[in-house]
Amino acid sequence: MEQKPLWMITSGEFAGWRTGDDLYDANGRHIGYFKGDVAYQLNGEYLGEIVNEEWLGRHANKTPPRLGTRESRGSVHSVPRARRSGRPSLMWKDPKLPQG
Repeated sequence: MEQKPLWMITSGEFAGWRTGDDLYDANGRHIGYFKGDVAYQLNGEYLGEIVNEEWLGRHANKTPPRLGTRESRGSVHSVPRARRSGRPSLMWKDPKLPQG
């Protein structure tokens, strides 16, 4: 399955990878899942959304309801990508990725 790289929308930091409906951080650790283009932590809390296919942002004014929990799928091989110029916006902010 294809690994789609994602960057934090305002800072431009490399966030990690989307593989199918799973979200992996820059180190390859499984940290969340997607329902459509909305990302949730493994505990079901809202994390952020895909913006323009390659950015991960947290909407500043809305929080979708919590979903069910998921089990971690472990880790995958990951080669982090370089930082990019962010896209500052009043509508989006960088999500806080779970630390492990």
